[in-house]
Amino acid sequence: MGTSKNGFDKKKFNRNTLHPIRFPLPFFIRNSIFFLNNIFYNRFGFGSRFSMKKNVLFLCLLLLPTMLFADIVYQGKRVQAWPEEARPTFNNQRADKPSFLLAQIPVTQNKSHYAAPKGKIYSLTLLVDFPDKVAPVSIGDVKDWLNKEGFNKDGCNGSVRDYYLDVSNGQLDIENEVFGWYRAKHPKSWYENLQGYTGSDSLMKEVFNYFDPLVDFSRYDNDKDGTTEAINIVYAGAGETWGQGLWPHSGWSSEKRDGVKLTHHQMTDMPGKFSIYVFVHESGHMIFGWPDLYWYGDYCTMGNRAHDLNPVAINDFYRADQGWIPFVDVTSNDVSLETTKPGEVCYRYKNPARPDKEGLVWSYVQNKGRNSILKGSGLLMQHYDFSIEGNSASDKLGLRIVHASAAGKSSDNVKDQWPNPGSDASTFFKSGTYSEFSDDKYPAIRWYNGAKTGLKITDIGTPGETLTFCVGGNCSAQESSSSSAVPKSSSSNASSSSSIQNPPSSSSQVEIKIQKIAFDVALKLDNNYGYASLDLKGDDVAKILGISKSEIASKVKFYGVEPDGTLNSRTTGEGTGHWFDKDGKIVAWDPNGTSMIYSNVDLTTMTTKIGHMPNKVKAGDSFVIKQALVYGSKQVTFEFTVTIEQKTIKIVNVRKAKIGKPGNMIFNALGKPVGVRNANGTLPDLPKGIYVEMVK
Repeated sequence: MGTSKNGFDKKKFNRNTLHPIRFPLPFFIRNSIFFLNNIFYNRFGFGSRFSMKKNVLFLCLLLLPTMLFADIVYQGKRVQAWPEEARPTFNNQRADKPSFLLAQIPVTQNKSHYAAPKGKIYSLTLLVDFPDKVAPVSIGDVKDWLNKEGFNKDGCNGSVRDYYLDVSNGQLDIENEVFGWYRAKHPKSWYENLQGYTGSDSLMKEVFNYFDPLVDFSRYDNDKDGTTEAINIVYAGAGETWGQGLWPHSGWSSEKRDGVKLTHHQMTDMPGKFSIYVFVHESGHMIFGWPDLYWYGDYCTMGNRAHDLNPVAINDFYRADQGWIPFVDVTSNDVSLETTKPGEVCYRYKNPARPDKEGLVWSYVQNKGRNSILKGSGLLMQHYDFSIEGNSASDKLGLRIVHASAAGKSSDNVKDQWPNPGSDASTFFKSGTYSEFSDDKYPAIRWYNGAKTGLKITDIGTPGETLTFCVGGNCSAQESSSSSAVPKSSSSNASSSSSIQNPPSSSSQVEIKIQKIAFDVALKLDNNYGYASLDLKGDDVAKILGISKSEIASKVKFYGVEPDGTLNSRTTGEGTGHWFDKDGKIVAWDPNGTSMIYSNVDLTTMTTKIGHMPNKVKAGDSFVIKQALVYGSKQVTFEFTVTIEQKTIKIVNVRKAKIGKPGNMIFNALGKPVGVRNANGTLPDLPKGIYVEMVK
């Protein structure tokens, strides 16, 4: 930190001179092994043709447990997943994230297995070229590639930043800041020809040393835990030899600069044509700690390299683990008719004997948008086991796809590796082909100790705007306790609502007693999902409900409240949270839709974060939104009156503030209006004094 020996002050460096860059590789062309020459020519640029001997060599490489385009490298060795001591972490002050459950089950808390950053993340990209390979792209295009909304050069579907905004439901905004170009000490061939990853380690240290006087590395320790989250090195030219030299990878180092450790970084190449897959994939390793999903297929960007220009979305299990969509936890006792939208929630069924380690998850995946390359739509089921680190062998996978086509088979192991398995319509559960799951129909799907799962899903519908299915296998005979209090509930008013049915009325039901707690919330205009934190008066709530404050998170049921007072059991925000439209109706997050205001409640701390959709509200707007907690026959309704504050400007020198925005109201120090700026933006004639200007 401070001033370097050449007099350069890092803190005073003008970041407007930064030049962002993005990682491109030629577009991946899936084809049969018969066309191996064409695959390697189009994808990697290895000359015009291979000899038969080289074909055989690369065919053998295909059979190895690797993707041949990206690695995780720890202490100089390739690994399938980060070892425990090297796994990325992120201190979000949100170690416990709420998990949305079925309406009949109390809300519980869920801790992320992987690092789970939220909000704005600053990432550093360092550019390097060589005496024999100069920078191949313009600074302007490169800058757009990383951060520009709607970036489409060379056919890209958005920028790297766009991708993570999409898959995170707007909850993660990765902004790259770039320094470069630096000219390396040696030709590119020198680094490429060193043994293993020695060349990349040498270049990494060289790059860090060069940029140290120019870069404040501590800026990229986003959670201030002493370790940076995202350091990228992008070099000119294409990677040449898999597993050697500068081949693209996510790596580890013991470097320390500006008081922070630079443990995780990624290195990618820049051949000269834009694409976004590899940068996105390597960021998955580096920032979150996700492993390479070998023997998994095209169903996640951490699996196969299905599309360079429009990478497949992160799988819904990882998305829910991040808190980007809710988990819906299911047990063997639940009976529920469910309606879900694509990528809306992730259903989870834990192994009762190992609830913290193993389970089955499923969600509605549709081959549109980021998933348009997939060959089918329907319920996609996965089997996870956190005790297995990564996907190291075809019969030992930490995360595997449960193929619907495995019905009646004794095995569901996938023996093929990249580029197969890709995706197949028969993998998805849906009406007309594979419309139910049970232990009897799927003898190959068992917990890893050989025990039956006990899960039953039937009546899986036809993929469309929504998909329905029955948990428990007998939704028409759904039972409920006649002695339980039943709040007035809605499952049809919200665009993301569930069709979970509340128990039918009975003569023994008791009336719900409702007590309202009102809050006035002032929000500033913010284009990055900024929020106001609010104390929900947990002690008062506990007293009303007749339980202790520490019991609220585990015992109460959480709802959104529609404008007509009905309760909606489906969360649409982060964890126990909701998005609301201008009228206070519960809706799904959609920057192009009607979602305006969100309230994300943390039941463990009894606080909430309230914010607004960027670019959808204006100063002076006011909204009323409601959420509720129910325990037994008692309900606490939180009513939030949210007002968007107007920006004000303090005027202390009338002469200097003479010109401004036409129409702005001017008030004196007592709050009395004294005039309006005219059509030219000129102030009215005012005596010397202090005034406040309300910006339109």
